Amino acid sequence: MKKFSFWLSIFGLLVCLLNATGKDDKNLLLFFTSPHLMFMEEYNIVRQLDGILTIYIINIVGWFIIGLVIDLIIAAFKRR
Repeated sequence: MKKFSFWLSIFGLLVCLLNATGKDDKNLLLFFTSPHLMFMEEYNIVRQLDGILTIYIINIVGWFIIGLVIDLIIAAFKRR
């Protein structure tokens, strides 16, 4: 079984691909499935970024980091 960091990165990539194909034209799925993007939107950081590619990269890397934190927590509990 793969780690959470792998599966959550794949999830972020799939959401970005769905958005890039035009199925999510108002970016609702992109922002509602990404707590880190919603947090950035609250402080108007997203509106200052150049291009949708930067948002896609932040989404995928953000999900990877969230998965990595979950993997580290699981590893810490397994060591006990």
